[in-house]
Amino acid sequence: MKNLLFFLTGCISPKGMAFTNLQDANLRQQHYVNSIKFYLDKTDVPILFVENSGSDISHLFQIEIQKGRLEILTFQGNDYDKSLGKGYGEMLILEHASLFSDFFKKASFIFKITGRYKVLNIESYIDRYYNSENNFDLIINFTKSLSFVDARFWGANPLFFTEIFLKHKQKINDTKSTYFEHVLSKSAHQAIIAGYKYSNLYHRPRYSGVYGTLGTTYDDTYWKWKAKDFCHVTLNRIQNYLQKRFDLN
Repeated sequence: MKNLLFFLTGCISPKGMAFTNLQDANLRQQHYVNSIKFYLDKTDVPILFVENSGSDISHLFQIEIQKGRLEILTFQGNDYDKSLGKGYGEMLILEHASLFSDFFKKASFIFKITGRYKVLNIESYIDRYYNSENNFDLIINFTKSLSFVDARFWGANPLFFTEIFLKHKQKINDTKSTYFEHVLSKSAHQAIIAGYKYSNLYHRPRYSGVYGTLGTTYDDTYWKWKAKDFCHVTLNRIQNYLQKRFDLN
């Protein structure tokens, strides 16, 4: 049986964090609370929420925590050099989870989700990658000629985090235009070369939430998303077909 985990990351009190416009801590907290409730309601998968500004919201979820559905960790991890950018802070959260989270240590596969975002079609990923015979080590969407990835929602086995990705933490530097997404992409390449079984996300994620960097809103209407998903799935089928032909040859 696969031990699936949804891992949400967050920073409730950014305290002047560089490269982010959404500074209202109360509003940010509400976004995280709403997101956690969404995944609790829509799935039966364990949820880990790790927050790096010392803002503890565990008192809002005591029943879910006691039942073992939810683990919340918070720590003071927002005092690094802000010129490195919020991606570096994200890496500190991943590192903290790998060291101190019981849920993380028990998981066999982890879907990493930006904490304020709801992936409205989340159940499709459970069906395809959990309630099936599909068995991948890394599930991620590459963009920009494979040099960049969509880091809002992706998945990997725990060893990818601890043995590959986190070892590149010091390379992230937003001021030098080396972002979290670049380092994640390079780490994914390394994993694939090392033999990790890889898949892109078969369906296009349908997001609802607020993009903290610019303060803009994601809210895909169903038909707008459906049109994009049709193109996304079609491209995936073509890529899978070509890959199978390549493997046969």
